Amino acid sequence: MKVFIEKLDDFGRGIAHVNKKVVFVKNALPKEVVEIKIIKDKKSFSEALIVKVLGVSNKRVFDVCPYFNICGGCHLLHLDYDDTLIFKQTKIKELLKKNKIDYEKEIDIVKSDIPLNYRNKISLKIENKEIGFYQENTHKLIPIKECVLAKSSINEVIKNSYLLNLENANLTIRSNYNDEILLIINTCEKPNIELDKLKEKIKLVGIVFNEKTIYGNNFFYERLNNKLFKVSFDSFFQINLNIASKLFDFILDNIRDDSKVLDLYSGVGTLGIVASSKALKVYSVEIIKNAVLNGIFNASLNKRNNIKYILGDVSNLVNKINEEFDTLIIDPPRRGLDKNTIDFILRKKPSKIIYVSCDANTLMRDLKKLEDSYEINDFKIMDMFSFTYHVECMCILNIKDR
Repeated sequence: MKVFIEKLDDFGRGIAHVNKKVVFVKNALPKEVVEIKIIKDKKSFSEALIVKVLGVSNKRVFDVCPYFNICGGCHLLHLDYDDTLIFKQTKIKELLKKNKIDYEKEIDIVKSDIPLNYRNKISLKIENKEIGFYQENTHKLIPIKECVLAKSSINEVIKNSYLLNLENANLTIRSNYNDEILLIINTCEKPNIELDKLKEKIKLVGIVFNEKTIYGNNFFYERLNNKLFKVSFDSFFQINLNIASKLFDFILDNIRDDSKVLDLYSGVGTLGIVASSKALKVYSVEIIKNAVLNGIFNASLNKRNNIKYILGDVSNLVNKINEEFDTLIIDPPRRGLDKNTIDFILRKKPSKIIYVSCDANTLMRDLKKLEDSYEINDFKIMDMFSFTYHVECMCILNIKDR
């Protein structure tokens, strides 16, 4: 079946129409004519794969990664980097329009200086001694020799993964600013790692095997913007240090010297510690115990004595927060803000909200719920997840005149 690709959807798939039905075509580009194979046929739409590109877009880029068409981990590697930014900017503009959210300024897009080999964390599968990713929406392993989005230190682990002697396992690899490696392994097998040989190949700081530390430490140190952070194996940290550095600068630019800050979903305390450089007081809330312990340690490590850490689920804790604050920092998971947190914000009405979001759709939903009380003063796209359809945004919301 031959189709003409009209445009891209929010997930980077080509959109075509067959008999007035929408067809989503993976890895197709606008203005291309492609031969397709339908792999899923629903009442209102179909999904398809490319059999052959008959008319190639002048925007198409080739041979960046040998696994691109089958792996599913990246979505936009067939585009030039600047074109991926245009895709993301257009996506956000259309979402704002679709949700009838008022923002008339130009949307700034913050480019990554390192659009490839930027990821400091990836999760892989090992099956029958082969390492790789599952093909998108399947449990079929695609063996790989490297990932072009991952740091070179992580790719060195992949190259030498045979030294782990694992038959079947889940493997997460984390790497810090100094290319030190922390391995997190979950498997039914017993450890049989060729440790001495592995240490010759990589800067190994620790191995966590089925939640137990069997070598070194279960954390490493990350350095960013002249600050040090202790990061436990199960704690969140930004996966792109180049963009995270720029995000930290923007956070600091939006903190007044006399402000009191509430930092929700604080992780190991990164954004709160940045804010504490100017703020009078910072209150940080996080659900993961190790992250809170990291945060307390990191405050001391960076000589910040104006931060209070609170352990617990934001949704359950917000109604118990009695501390006064005028600035709110929120960096929630992809699901965004729950009703309790939205109600808390509308009740407390801080004068400024700094909303960092990794999911544009839940961001739009939350902005809509806040729009009667807040106006968007600044909206930036931070290209945290280069060459994927994921969009990291930072919004500055100011309270409307009362």
